[in-house]
Amino acid sequence: MKTIRAYSLVAAAVLTGLAGCGSSGPTADSACADLAAKRCTQRSMCSALPGSNDPGASLVRTYGDMATCKSREALACRNGMAAKGTGNSPSKAESCVAAFGTYTCQDFFDNNPPAACAVTGTLANASPCTFNGQCQSGYCQGTKNSMCGACADSPAAGADCSTSTCGHNQRCVAQDQTCEDVVSMGGACDATHPCDNGLACFGDTATTMGTCEPAGTNVGAACGGGTMPGCDNTLGLYCAGATGSKTCAAITFVGDGMPCGLMSDGTRVGCKAGECFTATGVVGNSDMGTCKADVDAPNACDTMLGPRCLAPARCVTGGGNSGTCIIPTGTLCM
Repeated sequence: MKTIRAYSLVAAAVLTGLAGCGSSGPTADSACADLAAKRCTQRSMCSALPGSNDPGASLVRTYGDMATCKSREALACRNGMAAKGTGNSPSKAESCVAAFGTYTCQDFFDNNPPAACAVTGTLANASPCTFNGQCQSGYCQGTKNSMCGACADSPAAGADCSTSTCGHNQRCVAQDQTCEDVVSMGGACDATHPCDNGLACFGDTATTMGTCEPAGTNVGAACGGGTMPGCDNTLGLYCAGATGSKTCAAITFVGDGMPCGLMSDGTRVGCKAGECFTATGVVGNSDMGTCKADVDAPNACDTMLGPRCLAPARCVTGGGNSGTCIIPTGTLCM
């Protein structure tokens, strides 16, 4: 695996090359803009409170606003489309755009795309890669905090996710840093066996597994207290109030430098395009911290104490917690 070269010059060359190609079909720019618009609309729609006009909790948490989402998603698409061995192309992206009508919200958040959106490349396992779409397996391992990974089979349940992303229908469980399959409606759940989107683990204790049941999806819905499931965090809801009268309430989102987490009055505050940190790491359920907005390349980053990087930039650390945000391109790891 070769040493990472200066990403800024490479990225400029890649984008210039893409813009200069003349063709009768869709261009990388146009196809990626179309795909970015679909992905951002889906993220917004699938995380907005029913009947509301809010932009969607997942979009606010990840990108802050729709314009930023579209520009960053398009950037990731263009860079991935220029990577060695990729199976992606402008026509493939437009086929994916046409298939978004079959993309459910659960599948979107479970990274389980329609067949038209699943990209596999030509690179065999163990080949250097930066993007999943370069690999025959559709999975590039070891890219969580590194620019260069290696093509590998998609991870099985129990695989380590401290340095790699998880696969389809999986979550990276923070408690033990392993990939675990999401649990469907009625399945057994606990802290290390997460329920799928829209579900909450109900009835679990330190010694007994609970059951995945529908989470509360509306402000004011009864929740928690040992008698009801919790609220749908994907929609930006949390379970608030005194025991016996708990109801779902909406998380408030604030910007960089603002207090966040569990406030003294019992309300919850999240961060726009960032994460809530204490002096020792990400806030827990009962902590108060400070929002640190995600930063772009080439700013400094820290995976434990923040700030993190604004996608698609990665916090490249070289093995520790602190590093530098770098935007991945397909020519950095050839």
